[in-house]
Amino acid sequence: MPVNFTSNFTNILNKLRNTLRTEFKGTLPVYIGHEQKEQGNQYLRLDPVGSTLTQYMAHSETREYEVNMFYYFADPNVNKTSLDHVLRFVSRIEALIHDNISMVLTDSSNCFNCRIESTQLNALDDENEYVVQLVWRGQHLGNIE
Repeated sequence: MPVNFTSNFTNILNKLRNTLRTEFKGTLPVYIGHEQKEQGNQYLRLDPVGSTLTQYMAHSETREYEVNMFYYFADPNVNKTSLDHVLRFVSRIEALIHDNISMVLTDSSNCFNCRIESTQLNALDDENEYVVQLVWRGQHLGNIE
């Protein structure tokens, strides 16, 4: 008998991307994984990391999902003005996620306790870009019978 399932990762990533795209409109392109060639002098890439089972019940389970969000800024020599720009965008992303602590997904289920757990400035050793890594986490009740 085939298993019935929903791709929770896909639903969560699509909702995150749509929320971010709505907020930033055309000023910050948002991509999932390496789905296409990134363009522009700044963009945000959502990279799924994994999920952890936090509660197991006979008819459902709660999982905590983790997504790395990488904000790329195409300037290897960040001065005060460009660093201020980067910090404004990072703070805006953090505030947006805080304002969306719960999100309704396309299958009408909820992702809750959504948060940016950590932020690391200049996270990757990239000679051409300044990269900020934000770690997003959220919980989802799924596999409901």
